[in-house]
Amino acid sequence: MKKTILFILTLNLSMALGQSTDSFIVDVGNDSIKVSSPLRKLSVASIIVRNQTQERIISEIKSDDKVVKRFVLRAEGKEVIQVDFSKTKKLYYVPVSPPFEAAELKFSQRPYEIPPKD
Repeated sequence: MKKTILFILTLNLSMALGQSTDSFIVDVGNDSIKVSSPLRKLSVASIIVRNQTQERIISEIKSDDKVVKRFVLRAEGKEVIQVDFSKTKKLYYVPVSPPFEAAELKFSQRPYEIPPKD
């Protein structure tokens, strides 16, 4: 019984912190982008992009040399993308319109936030 309660509390805490075991979670807000990353490096991972604004956002997932995926996020919508990380060294989420700073998708990081440029 104690193990079950401890497991449930741990699961709730990890969900509250935005940590996922196999997915990047990118929350796009009006003033910032928040990223939660998988706890360990994976060769294939999901990227879940959630639009928490009232605007439509044209978005890209990019590597250093090419666009991996271009998509449109509807207001308060989400997009789920599978990416093979064994074929790229760095990957970024980039809001194209309205424009915002790119967010690098890094493994094994605590949740981090990209604030707007001043």
